[in-house]
Amino acid sequence: MADPYSDLGAQDTALQERIATAMEVRCLEPAQIAIRKAYMENLRLPKGARALELGSGTGHVTRDLLELAGAATAHGIEPSPVMVARAQKSFGDDDRLSFDIGDAKNTGFESETFDLVLMHTLLCHVPGPEDVVQEAFRLLKPGGVLAICDGDYSTATAQIADFDPLDQLIKFMINQNVTNLWIMRQISGILVDAGFQLGARKGHGYVAEGEATYFLTVIERGADRMVEEGLLFSETAEALKSEAKRRVSAKMFFGFMSYVSQIANKPKIV
Repeated sequence: MADPYSDLGAQDTALQERIATAMEVRCLEPAQIAIRKAYMENLRLPKGARALELGSGTGHVTRDLLELAGAATAHGIEPSPVMVARAQKSFGDDDRLSFDIGDAKNTGFESETFDLVLMHTLLCHVPGPEDVVQEAFRLLKPGGVLAICDGDYSTATAQIADFDPLDQLIKFMINQNVTNLWIMRQISGILVDAGFQLGARKGHGYVAEGEATYFLTVIERGADRMVEEGLLFSETAEALKSEAKRRVSAKMFFGFMSYVSQIANKPKIV
């Protein structure tokens, strides 16, 4: 199965709803908020800065552009109508925020419009990420900031011992839902080729906390996909989901993945 996120707006509504719910769960986890805070807080934007998030999902990270990055206004574009509707419902009463259905490779905005462009867990799903980076370069004002954060997906694991079956669900889910596992290991070259000047790069370890809510959604979706592919009987999938929940209840669950952030700047005109 091709990565459904790569053409999310074309997926059936039920799948879009399920993904939107999982993304909202992830966005609200304290460990995920801490990652976003770690790379956004030190961004230096001019007064009245305009910000754009490409692949804005349910809008939580777009709101961070106001609260963490210090932008005056923030706009999000996202291919999924379900995601955009949720963002508008959650944040539509804030006139500093706006959301539209759109294409990150061809936004339709005028050149040199924004002071900050953000891509948070977007590029891993995009065939031809160079096109999105080039569009960001076009949209930024000279001296503008590009902020990228994505998973280093080969590090994702729920393994607590050899041959752990839950870890196979994680790996299968990643394989089915990520176009490029290595994007953050390739991104510096892509940015330089597009004309950007590289800034700070940081690693961010994400360990599932408490009820491990987001990691459980990954395991559950992985189990369901294995059933759809004929790799598991439904009874086996349900048993593995129960195993994950029991580990959480027994304080035995472990979930980890590394994220990487990269800041870059469009050179100023001299």
